Amino acid sequence: MIDPPATIFAFASKQVWPHVLTLMHFRPKRLILLHSRERDESEEPARRLREFVTKTRDLDIVVDPLETIPDDNFTAIQQKLDTIFAQKQLPVETSAVNFTGGNKLMAMAAFEWARGRGLRAFYLERNNKLIQFKFGHSQIECEPPIKLNVSGTNDLDAIELLTCQLGHGVLRSPGERLRLNEKGEKIPLAQVNAELRKVVRHDRVDFRKWLDIDTNKAREEREGDGLEYGVAVLLLRLGVPQVYRSVEFKPNVYSQLTEGELDLVFNWSGRLWVVDCKDKVGGSQKLENLKTSLVANGVNLTTVQQHFDTLAEELSEKDIKVLREDLFQVSEVGGLLGSAIAVRSVPLPQQAKEFADSRRPKVEVILKDELEKRLRQLLSKSY
Repeated sequence: MIDPPATIFAFASKQVWPHVLTLMHFRPKRLILLHSRERDESEEPARRLREFVTKTRDLDIVVDPLETIPDDNFTAIQQKLDTIFAQKQLPVETSAVNFTGGNKLMAMAAFEWARGRGLRAFYLERNNKLIQFKFGHSQIECEPPIKLNVSGTNDLDAIELLTCQLGHGVLRSPGERLRLNEKGEKIPLAQVNAELRKVVRHDRVDFRKWLDIDTNKAREEREGDGLEYGVAVLLLRLGVPQVYRSVEFKPNVYSQLTEGELDLVFNWSGRLWVVDCKDKVGGSQKLENLKTSLVANGVNLTTVQQHFDTLAEELSEKDIKVLREDLFQVSEVGGLLGSAIAVRSVPLPQQAKEFADSRRPKVEVILKDELEKRLRQLLSKSY
């Protein structure tokens, strides 16, 4: 067993979780963040990560001033690491290099530098397996992989993680922070499911009676609110500490327009989860309802069937386009170490289902009449 390092060198990238998970695991006293001159891919993510780590009291880690490092010259990368290491006068035996981030050249240079210096090195796979190396007498010793225990990250704030990943500039509103109130903490799951079945029948149900809602923004009630609050209550009763609802984004840091909205966002099991809830009747179903109404009023549809067929095709294409846009948004925000869920009233059209399955991460589609079973499965899954 390798003792935890006191100081970690790490390469910043747009992915947050490899840093958060390893820092929670090792609990070092000091973090030295390195970034390239690539503004969006490395420099800005480094600034956001430094801010996140500094103000997360549970980590209690001192973060040094950021260090710029080359990204396209193997020798220059190692020379820069040598300079930083000498300036900071760090002991070899308590220092380690996290070479998960950065480009491939930076990772290779950092590994070879650690080997030459005798520092430890480690890498985090996407399945949360930590691979550790130590060096001595020209030998490379690889420790057996460790599956990280990610439950310790469940209390981290989802919006803080989200802004660390995407940046404060594009967050227009964090929306509502939802937690269970005293009544909600005692409510049986059977009763929550009974209320959700009413939502399935499109009855009006107010789940807010079980919630403490923290928000600075007044909102008008909208169709679909009931499903969003209902899913949030179910998630909270299944153990999620808090859920954010109606998180709004801007197209850029200078805009006051809303580009997109995430229905629900929460942090669980070392992943950022984004949930998209849609309870509206699709265009094709509306067309069928219209046809039924016309027939009931004595209209002969055979004379206009061609027009209905054309309209049905156009509505179907529109529905699929909207579905694809929604699915793309939730999968992109989730990130490589994220999870995306789409809650729907009816099964997706085949084209939309194939698109959901093709996303990385895959978008999990859950029908609202099987919410508890599927959510319980996903939340208990070992990543």
